[in-house]
Formats: sequence, C-alpha cells, structure tokens
Amino acid sequence: MRTMNETSTPVLLAEPPQAEAPAAEKADRALGRFLKVGVVVLALALAGVGVLYFLDQRAPAAPSIVDQQIARAEDAVRQAPNNVPARLALGVLYQDKNRPDDALAQYGEVLKVAPGNTDARLGKGYILLQRSDLAGATAEYVAITGTNRTGEFAGADTRLEAAYYYLGVIAVQQQQPAKALDQLGLALRISPTDSDALYQVALAQAQLNKHAVAIATLRKALSFVPTGWCTPYAQMATSFTALGQPEEASYSQAMLLYCSHKPTEAKTQLEGLAGGPAGLDAMLGLGLIAQVDKDTDAAIGWYRKALAKDPKNITAMSGLAALGVAPDSAGPKGKK
Repeated sequence: MRTMNETSTPVLLAEPPQAEAPAAEKADRALGRFLKVGVVVLALALAGVGVLYFLDQRAPAAPSIVDQQIARAEDAVRQAPNNVPARLALGVLYQDKNRPDDALAQYGEVLKVAPGNTDARLGKGYILLQRSDLAGATAEYVAITGTNRTGEFAGADTRLEAAYYYLGVIAVQQQQPAKALDQLGLALRISPTDSDALYQVALAQAQLNKHAVAIATLRKALSFVPTGWCTPYAQMATSFTALGQPEEASYSQAMLLYCSHKPTEAKTQLEGLAGGPAGLDAMLGLGLIAQVDKDTDAAIGWYRKALAKDPKNITAMSGLAALGVAPDSAGPKGKK
C-alpha cells in the first residue's frame, strides 16, 4: 500500500503493484473492520425492526436481499421515526451499500434521540474518517472512549476497542506516533490478536525509526493473517530497506508479488534467496506458498529445510503440524 524502495536484486519491483488491488484491499479491510462491529448492530437492530420482516423467506431475483432489507428498514423508520434500532439498521445497510450520506443522516437522527448511542457514534466516526475529517471523527471516538472506558465490561468491549483503534489510525495519519501507540495499546489490551491494530502499531514504530521493532510487529500481525494481506509486506520491505538489509527487503517484495497474484515470479525470487541471509524467511515463504497451493510435499520439504536452519522455528513447526507431520519426522512416512 505504501511506496517501497528499489533494492539491488534484479528481479525486484521498483514499485510494487499499488493501483487498484491495494486500494481495494484497503477499502475492503476498512469497511470490513467497521462491519465487524456494525454487523452486531445490524443483527440487533433488524431484530428490533420487527419479526415480520423475516417471515417471508422467498428471495426474488430483483431487487437484491440488501435492497429488500433497506426498503423494509425505511418503511419501519417512516412508521416510527424515533425507532433507534430501525435507524441503526438502516444506517449500517446504507453504509454497506456505499451510501455514506444516507448512512450519516440516519446516525445523526439516532444521536438526536439518543445522544450517547455508541453504535451511531462509531458509524458516524467511520464515515468522517473515510472523508478525511479527522477532527470530526476524533470527536466521535473520544466521546465513546470517555463514556465506555469505565464500563463494567470495558475489558471486553469491542466497540471501545474499535474507538481506540481508530484514534490510533488517526494519530498515525497525523504523524503522531507516540499518541498512536498509546491508543493502539489500549485497543490491543481488549483484543490482543487484532492484526489491523498490530499493523498500525508497526506504522507508528516505523515513524519513530524503530524499524527492527516494526518488522517484529509486522511478523506478529502476519502470523494471524498470513495470506491475502499485502500491505504488511510492503511496509516490511520499506523497514528492511531502511535498515540496509536488501535481501530481506527482497523477501518481503517477493511475498508482496505472491499476494498480488504473481506466484511464479514470487517463487523464483524466493528460491534465489534461499541460500543467502534471508534464507530462513525465503524457505518459510516457499513453504507457505506451497501449503496454500496444496502442494503438500513441497511445503513439507521447505518447512523441514527451515527447521534444519532454525530447529526451534515456530512457523515451520506450525506449518508441518497443519500438514499432519511431526517436526522430527523423516518426511512423508512421518505423516500422521
């Protein structure tokens, strides 16, 4: 997602693919993250709209199911303008349908009736953040943290976690890494395995020129989402380049190639790195690619080569375990 520096390895990309695919990835993950909270809101709100909406299970060809849900929620709002669950449901549906102005209007109406409604503030803050209204978004999220942080279940409050997360994102965008780390740290107390929060932590650490620490954080984030997520590899390559480690940067760019649906180029680049300073990472990358591609024998081979280089490597052992192979087995006969 971010510009990566060219290294000395001939097969590296001077610029990784950053056009449509990364932009789509960023948008999808951002909306997906909001909907991780919003989908709970939607489920509860739709229940509040009325059971009668779920009685008809027929699915006509047109309009779509989402459009039908929107029409029903709109009807519920017309019948009861102060129906908070109905307006929340409508706001989330509008947001999912890429109608931010309409969603924002619904959240605004909710806040007129229920000024402290956390779900409406989350929805409003998300839209403002997408529009780069950082001050407006910050105000919504601060209102949430100020109210919810003392709640009985604050330690497991996913809405509070989301507010801290977005405050961290805003601080990263404003080049305020220390503030970002504070907010993201609070988010991670609630959800320690939040890969998105870990990625933002790595960005803040990189802003502080703590690139080695940032790389370790990126590895942790990728341990939860090892494939299909390109941006951590891009940032990892940037940090490796800043540390003067071109072969490790080459490994990161190779994984970015694979993530960008260029497996042949990725494998060629990784195979060329397997005997050098980035050999362990390259072997693990090749093992992961083979595992995802269901080439079991190749995956076992690469993971075992990684263990020969680092006998206590958790990633290689986990990869073998997922394939039903004991780390100390002698190959295919060692399969469970």
